[in-house]
Amino acid sequence: MINSVTFTGNLGGDPEEIKGERQTRAKASLAVSQGKEKPTIWLDLTAWGQWEIKDLMRCRKGSRITVSGRLELREWNDRDGNSRQTYGISVSRQGIEQHEREERRAPAQNSQPIASALDDDDLPF
Repeated sequence: MINSVTFTGNLGGDPEEIKGERQTRAKASLAVSQGKEKPTIWLDLTAWGQWEIKDLMRCRKGSRITVSGRLELREWNDRDGNSRQTYGISVSRQGIEQHEREERRAPAQNSQPIASALDDDDLPF
């Protein structure tokens, strides 16, 4: 069975690097919008490999990223002892692509919309 997913969303906070006794990992949360009528999906991201950790640690809260990896169902108990489940992604090799923010430029002060700059005689049809 193949378990491979790709999601695009925004980081919910700055990634955190966690150094363990045997292995280092990086963790973050990803908010994936489903549109105005449906709730946002929150996914936990875990990066294990050296390059995956570096890629995730370059990102900041609010960064728009596309992440690929394995979908995992994680089970845990909350403070009250209730059993909880959450979905997460174990980031795969070369699994993070950071999107640059589009700069929105204001039109120049002396510029006119193209339609108003053309006369009907200038149109080719």
